[in-house]
Amino acid sequence: MSAKRAGAVAVVAGVLAMAGLAVAHANDSTAELRAGGLHLIRSDVIDMVSEDLFVSTGEIRVKYVYRNTSRADVTTRVAFPLPDIGWEFGEAPVDLPNPSSPNFVDFRTSVDGNDIPLDVEMRAVLDSGLDVTERVKAAGLPFHVTSFEAWDKAQTSLPLALANQLRDEGVIWLDLDPDTGEIAYLRPAWTLKTTFHRMQTFPAGRDVVVEHVYKPVVGGSVGASYIYAGVDERAAIKADYCIDADFDAALDRMKLSAGDDQMISERTLGYVLTTGANWARPIGSFRLTIEKDAPDQIITLCAEGLQKTGPTRFEMTRTDFTPRDDIRIMMLQNR
Repeated sequence: MSAKRAGAVAVVAGVLAMAGLAVAHANDSTAELRAGGLHLIRSDVIDMVSEDLFVSTGEIRVKYVYRNTSRADVTTRVAFPLPDIGWEFGEAPVDLPNPSSPNFVDFRTSVDGNDIPLDVEMRAVLDSGLDVTERVKAAGLPFHVTSFEAWDKAQTSLPLALANQLRDEGVIWLDLDPDTGEIAYLRPAWTLKTTFHRMQTFPAGRDVVVEHVYKPVVGGSVGASYIYAGVDERAAIKADYCIDADFDAALDRMKLSAGDDQMISERTLGYVLTTGANWARPIGSFRLTIEKDAPDQIITLCAEGLQKTGPTRFEMTRTDFTPRDDIRIMMLQNR
């Protein structure tokens, strides 16, 4: 996907873009296990023959066809990173499909039509990039950063001396009651990074079909952030999501229709497409389908060649495609 002005898409009945909390999912990639966890690597002999990607706020579906171009079977680890999740997602208007589970997007995968089990890796990483996974485990803190119940329990059970130490290390946010000196507020300061992975054999000279289905993490707000953003932030949003004059005109008409009594809300989602460049050659055949929630939504994203094919559907195709940018989507609606 190319994030260039020429890729802007605007439609009178609907527009694609994204602002506010950025939540994204990722393409398959080969991976290896190193100290500190999984690392995505590049494959020199496995081609992604095709990718068929469907994106909506209700479901993500992606079908890959892989081909081993060498003369011997290749067994490698294949990884699929889930969206990064921080504590702010527990307090923001973001829908986590299954917030109490490591598989919080109900991710399922199949190979050649057969469902297969997956391993999961969960890492706790600070904004500085420091991996504090083992520290979190040793302290007995919950990994589910958006679980109010788990963190309320930790708040009552974590020893005060350890809590102070973890705060000083930047692992947690901590406030003490000024009257009692007891813990009044305890929340994680790290980001949870979750990756599903599996060992996959690619037989020589045969295609392998891999399919993923899951529910996306959808962000949003009652008042669209693009409308209320300051000058600098608004300019950044326009650049990030290829918002053009057609989109702004459609938004003006929506605001006029809404009147003063109704707020224009937004829904946002994304997909990390760039990990699809970790295979031997460009993706042979790439197809993207985007389904918006309703015909009257307006929607914008950077996608050169995206065409409207139905009241709520947009499609694009590419050959010999090397993804350079990720997909980021925002949908605005008058309700």
